[in-house]
Formats: sequence, C-alpha cells, structure tokens
Amino acid sequence: MQNAIELRSRYQHFRVLVMGKANAGKTTILQAVCGTREKPQIYNQRGRRIRAKDSILSPTSFRGVHDIEYELRFSSNPGFVFHDSRGFEAGGTDELDKVRAFIDSRAAERSVDKQLHAIWFCLPTDHDARMITAAELDFFERCDTGKVPVIAIFTKFDSLDGWAYQELRREGFKHSEAQEGAPRRADEHFERVHLGRIFGQKYPPKKELRVRNMHEVVGKEEEINKTVTELIKKTSDALDTDALKLLLATVQNNNIEVCMENAVNGGSITA
Repeated sequence: MQNAIELRSRYQHFRVLVMGKANAGKTTILQAVCGTREKPQIYNQRGRRIRAKDSILSPTSFRGVHDIEYELRFSSNPGFVFHDSRGFEAGGTDELDKVRAFIDSRAAERSVDKQLHAIWFCLPTDHDARMITAAELDFFERCDTGKVPVIAIFTKFDSLDGWAYQELRREGFKHSEAQEGAPRRADEHFERVHLGRIFGQKYPPKKELRVRNMHEVVGKEEEINKTVTELIKKTSDALDTDALKLLLATVQNNNIEVCMENAVNGGSITA
C-alpha cells in the first residue's frame, strides 16, 4: 500500500466533482467546507484564471462556456479542487455522457493529484413532488463511478421539517411538540417515500447526508460546522485507501478531529 505520509507530503489537492441541478445549494456547501463566503476562483485546463461576475455554480453565469474540466478553488482552502457538472434537470443524455467521460478520464490519470477522489451529488428537498428527477435516478442506474465514491447530499432539508411541523399541528399537537417532533417526522417521510428510490438503483451512493439550515449563517455557525464535519467524515469513510483518507484530512485543515482519527487508523500515529 502506498505510504500515507509520503502521499501527504507530495500531493496537496483533494479533487471533488460537485453535481446537482441549479439552486441545489452547491455553492453554499462548498463555501461551508472551505470556511468562507467568498466566490470561487475558476481556472481552465491550462491553469489560466477565468473571471466572471458570478460564481460558475450560479445558474446564470458562464452559459455557453461552462466546462466540467474547469477547476474551482477557494483561497481560504486551496487544497480542495472542485469541478462542477450541471444540466441534470433537463433529462437529456448529453450531461450524463460528459460526466461519465470525465470520471473515466480522471480514473486513467497516473498522477494522484489529477485523479478524481470523490463525488458530492446535491439533491434539494424543498419540492417534495419533484424531489428526485428521472435524470438524477438515471445517473445512479447507469453511471458506474468505480473507486470514486458518491456522497448524496440532500440539501434544504429544513423545508421538509416545515412540512412535517404543519402535519403535526393538523394532527392536534401543540406548537412546542410539533416543533420538537418535526425533524423525526421529516426523516421518516423521506426514508419511506424517497430514499429507497436512489438506493434501489444499480449504482447507489456510498453515503448520504441530510443538510438543514445551511442558508442561514448568523446564529447557525455551530450547526454548519457540525454538518461540514459530518460531510468530511462520511466522505472519508467512503474512500477505499488510508492514503486518500489522510489526504482529505490534510486539506480539510479546519477538521482536526477527522485528521487525527485517520492518522491513528492509518497507522501513521501509534500509541
């Protein structure tokens, strides 16, 4: 097995493909992971920076010139390199074919630094009737990502909490009771109606995460930090080598707990 400490010293980038329809909360997730509110810096395949008024992750910017090969980086945590894929709400095959070609090409890279390490698929839950589209299900049915783990991130889950609160109130529960019971009711409804649709496909995600209140920054810092820690932990658990686990912990420099845990489990720190 490749020495984890050697890999840590030689490679400093953890590369993630970020997927999901427009307004799925991708920018919010990446900003939280990198501990910033700034917009990402975008670079083309030759390493030249591309400038735009808005983030490439917004639905209105870079139309016509968007490329999955473009790299998105935040100066607050340059160890992460992100690639953005869009268009799954359209339901066509072009975007899926581009994603599959990108994953295959990165798997063929000899350099660990250029390989794709994880996929974060953001799926918003604020519209119950069309929560998971046919195009998104098609990805989990047809796209074999090989050793690259997919983490399904269900964003805007507080919308389901709101629905569950109203349901409980209609059933006669008091405000405080409905407020306390809403998250559990929302989770139960989601698992019963929606979650099995994805995990029943041929290539289901390795892990899933439900994200609440990420759009509210003030007063939600502790909850956001907890969500980031959970996302990094689930991603780390889904990786298939100790070397990559340590690489992720290294670039996520705000998460000392995961870094120490992976170092101990990987054998680079002994009691």
